[in-house]
Amino acid sequence: SHMLLHTPPARWSKFNPEYVKAGKVDDNLHSPLGEPLGTRLPFPCGRAKGPSGATLKAGQSVKWSLYGGATHNGGHCEISLSYDDKTFVSIQTILGNCMKDGKLDYEVTIPANAPSGPATFAWTWINWSGNREYYMNCADVDIEGNPNGVLTGPKIVEANMPGRPTIPEFQGPNTGAQL
Repeated sequence: SHMLLHTPPARWSKFNPEYVKAGKVDDNLHSPLGEPLGTRLPFPCGRAKGPSGATLKAGQSVKWSLYGGATHNGGHCEISLSYDDKTFVSIQTILGNCMKDGKLDYEVTIPANAPSGPATFAWTWINWSGNREYYMNCADVDIEGNPNGVLTGPKIVEANMPGRPTIPEFQGPNTGAQL
């Protein structure tokens, strides 16, 4: 299989007890959202919102991890937050070195200005080598944050899906820095 957001547990994931209990586990979550040949799962997130799988506190560092066996030599990962599943604000970028050398465990700081309320914690990945694909898993979370907070920042990179740019393999002089 490819890769999947393990912690916090992705929507419809076998790692989210709420989906297991409801019998709504999707074994295709490790598939790309889109590719030049057509979309496999819809953008964004691949699946609709569901029950919260974690509570995250603004200003604090949280662990996130991946699961799977096909890292495609790593690549470009972003962690983002969204409160509407339309606008995804990037809060962490790992350019080129995501999953390099088998690393699957990371940390990210939830911005101190993140508003309180239900949110989406999203992981996106553009693979280093192989077919030009775009992966995205989303975890439904509750943010304990600033009641008057406003989350701002860069939007996530969207690529390798119909209607979006194709990012070539990160080989030779192409390190992905143009992202």
